[in-house]
Formats: sequence, structure tokens, C-alpha cells
Amino acid sequence: MSAIGALVGLILAIVLIIRKVSPTYSLILGAFIGGVLGGFTVPETVTIMIDGVKDVTPAILRILTAGVLSGVLIKTGAAASLSQTIVSKVGSKHVYLALALATMLLTTTGVFIDVAVITVAPIALTIGRQLLIPKAKLLFVMVRTPTLTQSTLS
Repeated sequence: MSAIGALVGLILAIVLIIRKVSPTYSLILGAFIGGVLGGFTVPETVTIMIDGVKDVTPAILRILTAGVLSGVLIKTGAAASLSQTIVSKVGSKHVYLALALATMLLTTTGVFIDVAVITVAPIALTIGRQLLIPKAKLLFVMVRTPTLTQSTLS
């Protein structure tokens, strides 16, 4: 596929989204136009689009599942209960370590860092409110530690 076709398809998708066309339809049309302008036939373009969706679906499902889990943790009060347990067991001095370890354990089981952060975030935010810890500091702890771990394992 030529770079021109890809660029035109991307620009078309962005323009359609800005003009309030559904992002789903905008991206599909942009990919289709980009493929055809890039030199592929219509059947080849459709096959490539379907293969692309197959490649990203597992990642999208992991992110959606983590979002659902986070919502359940928040709505049911489980995040508050878990955060109180963490603080009482490890103490306020070791909260960062507990959050970093929780996120790190999730990433070592094959969960992507973004999904691990989404999963642990409700608990971390509740702890942050209880102990008056800034959100940015909590996020840094959850993101930085698994990143270091993954880079040393690679």
C-alpha cells in the first residue's frame, strides 16, 4: 500500500470524525478509501481490513474487560474495601509499594500496562483520597514500576 493512500485514508477519517460522523464509520471508510487509493483491489482491501480487526480485537477486549472490572469495583464499593484493607495491612508508608506490586503482578501475567493501570486505578484513587496523595503520584507509581520490570525481562 502506498503511503499516499494511507495518508489520504487517515485524513479522510479524521475529517469525518471532526464533522461528527460516527468514528466507527469514519475509520471504516478511511481504511477502505486508503486501501483502494493505495493500490489494492476492493476484495484485497476488505480482506486486509478484516485481518486488521482480527489482530486488534484481543487487545480491545482486554481493555473493555478492565474497564468493566473497574466500574464494578467502584459501583459496588469493593475498591473502597480493598483500599482500606491495603492501608491497614501494609500501612500508609508502604501504599506505593503495594500498588506497584499489584500492577506489576498483573503485567507479569501478560496483562498490558494500560489494562493493569485501569484495573488497579479505582483502588489507588480511593487510597489517594484517604491519604491525601496526589493522583499524578499514584499514576506514576503504577505505570513506572511495571515498565521497569518489563524492560528488564525483555
